[in-house]
Amino acid sequence: MISDPANSSEHRYFALALLLGATLCFGFGDTLAKLLVMEVPAIEANFLRSVVVVSLVVPYTFRKAGRDVLKTRQPLLQFTRGALVVIASIIFITGLQFLPIADASAINFVWPLLITLFSIPLLGEKVGIRRFSATAVGFIGMLLIVRPGSAAFQWAAVYPLGAAVLWALASVLTRKMAATEKGETTIVWSALISLLVSGLLLPFVYVQPSLNALILGLVIGLVSAIGHSMLIYAFERAPASTLAPYTYIQLVWAALFGYAVFGTIPDSWKFSGAALIVASGIYTAHREHVRRKEAEAGNRSKEAEAGQAKS
Repeated sequence: MISDPANSSEHRYFALALLLGATLCFGFGDTLAKLLVMEVPAIEANFLRSVVVVSLVVPYTFRKAGRDVLKTRQPLLQFTRGALVVIASIIFITGLQFLPIADASAINFVWPLLITLFSIPLLGEKVGIRRFSATAVGFIGMLLIVRPGSAAFQWAAVYPLGAAVLWALASVLTRKMAATEKGETTIVWSALISLLVSGLLLPFVYVQPSLNALILGLVIGLVSAIGHSMLIYAFERAPASTLAPYTYIQLVWAALFGYAVFGTIPDSWKFSGAALIVASGIYTAHREHVRRKEAEAGNRSKEAEAGQAKS
């Protein structure tokens, strides 16, 4: 959509700056969430966050897109996706009670690799040996972090891994709905479903929050809303293949915040595992880009042949 090469370059740099800001927000938000779940259950932490996000995102989206933003052609898929996202969030926050932020974040970042696997049965996509091998390398990296069977293994690792599975499924559903659903519609539905689901579960775990907990919940909601807004604007200004490799900078923020606030430092095994996950994720994004370019070139070739046949 951007025709001016100079403008295109400027847009990409601005998009990259927005993406880096978004990863900073997410890393900071996870740090605050770990502090919050020391005082209240994960469901209550997610509810506090959802109240703020809905208060900010829904009115803004209504002003931008109008009341029709709630209209959806696929309400069942929207509800399913929203439920997957909120459960993934609650599970991940639960894991933060037991794991260092860097560990939980690194394990959770296998979700882009899981999308590759889930897209085969759910979207009918074909995955070549190179993307499949990159996915396998990513899972080896996750195993280096978790190290099942060793003294360093913690069962709490199932929380970020489970969250990754659910988030990957939600992302596949997002792709499935992309042809008929507006991005604003999906955002509003997700925010409202998050508030609804965590609100329905809240009475079963409710703990009277302190002023400190309320402030943490408020800030987490603000940071989350800002981070997601920056992420959306970034992907509106640059191709996903350009930005995807930089999303892994969130792991750097997670390690830095984990050290600054909790004094935790990942060991060499975890650094190696995270490096494999990042490398496999970047390569998978690269192969997605190449595959998409090849498909576009094939379509253009068919259109040209069809035009020649008509002439």
